[in-house]
Amino acid sequence: MKKDINEDGFLGKWLSGTLSSEDQKAFESSEDYLAYKDILNGVERLNRPAFDVEKGLKAQKIYNVSYQEKKKAKVIRLRTWMYSTAAIFLVCIGLKMLLFKDITIQTEIAETQVITLPDNSIVSLNAGSSLRYHKNSFMKNRVLHLKGEAFFDVSKGSSFTVTTENGEITVLGTEFNVYSRDQILQVQCFEGRVKVNKEANEVILTQGKGVKSINKQDFSIFDFSNSQPDWLSGKSSFIEVPLEQLIKELERQYDVKIQTGNVDVNRIFTGFFKHNDLKIALRTSFDPMNINYTFENEKSIVLSNK
Repeated sequence: MKKDINEDGFLGKWLSGTLSSEDQKAFESSEDYLAYKDILNGVERLNRPAFDVEKGLKAQKIYNVSYQEKKKAKVIRLRTWMYSTAAIFLVCIGLKMLLFKDITIQTEIAETQVITLPDNSIVSLNAGSSLRYHKNSFMKNRVLHLKGEAFFDVSKGSSFTVTTENGEITVLGTEFNVYSRDQILQVQCFEGRVKVNKEANEVILTQGKGVKSINKQDFSIFDFSNSQPDWLSGKSSFIEVPLEQLIKELERQYDVKIQTGNVDVNRIFTGFFKHNDLKIALRTSFDPMNINYTFENEKSIVLSNK
């Protein structure tokens, strides 16, 4: 053909019969002619409205061009090596999180729990306390972190270290109790030897010896004669502690709220309370201190001076 079928007005001239004889013969001998002839025959059999041929052909041409451009659009090749590397990286992160996952055991208010560690050491966790250690590295270094109070029966082996916010306790195989809440640290050794570190202070405890530190004070060593912590037998005991410590322990063991009012919570308390009867516990705690206690409801208690 001498003329391009996509040339403006070509098909319009063919439909209107105004093509030159040379162009007409060339078009009729082309592959496109039969397709367009079939379309024209089908259209002629329809009852069609008036149609602007030139406008329609121009629109068709625009569509054809856009269609061809879509077909020729570049194929974006995925950089598979990037995705493979990313997948390997994510798998490695997942494995690391799995292998070095922290194990955390936590007790609620008025709840205690006994835990067997991977080295067969036994830990009794008091109410409102938590214990954390690394799942896979524990057997290598035997290090764990404590918040609250726990009694440890440690299997013999490499050094065993309990870290707290108030100090660090290290043993080789022994029984000991650690209390670490707020700014108070108290450690009792029931068997073997225990080393306690707090900032620049260090003390080694033997059986029947305990150490206590409140806030930034130096260690204070005391003696005791019981064979296990009183709280394991359902009783909380205190030796010269601020009244505030007694009140918080009552709240933990009985799941109550105690409003102190005008009571001086810095007064020193020595004594105990049992965990099986709240009213008796309040009486043994506050009567010796000349402090009144009133129930607002079963979960709320208000203190006042006598």
